[in-house]
Amino acid sequence: MERPALDVPLPPPRVITPVPVAPGTPAVEPVGDLPGNATPPPPRPRAPRDNSKPEQKPEDPKPVEPPPVPPTTPPVPQLRIPEAGDSAQVAAQIREIIDRTRRLLKGVTFASLSDPLKKAYQDANLFATQAEEALKASNVVFAKELADKAERLAKELQGRQSACLRPQPVPAEAAAHQ
Repeated sequence: MERPALDVPLPPPRVITPVPVAPGTPAVEPVGDLPGNATPPPPRPRAPRDNSKPEQKPEDPKPVEPPPVPPTTPPVPQLRIPEAGDSAQVAAQIREIIDRTRRLLKGVTFASLSDPLKKAYQDANLFATQAEEALKASNVVFAKELADKAERLAKELQGRQSACLRPQPVPAEAAAHQ
């Protein structure tokens, strides 16, 4: 199947309108062809070759050495879950941490705490409970992490409450006025 030829219209004629020349400016005369543009520039002279060099003796080819073998790195050790004997010992340590946390929390008066400290108290209690649940599920690593968090919070609470309950020193000026 033949396609019909496309009828492409001719481009419009190019019309250049002259720019009006302001009075008092000299008219510019067109310049003719400049000489020398039609001929290419002369080639650059090359430096003469020095053929007086002594002949070089071919060097004995060096024996090709095999590339050095990269040192082998020892394999990365696999992460392992503690053995049954170790697991029982770690579980006992975690239970001790949870018991310490519970004793610390019993020593804190909940009603005297500010709202942010009450939240910290509840978080410590929650972490201790979650640690016990993780121990029951044999997730020793997670239980240890939760127990440590609970104990840190309980110690911080105990330290803040004891600081609030201590008698504050009376400044010298206030003592003088009494």
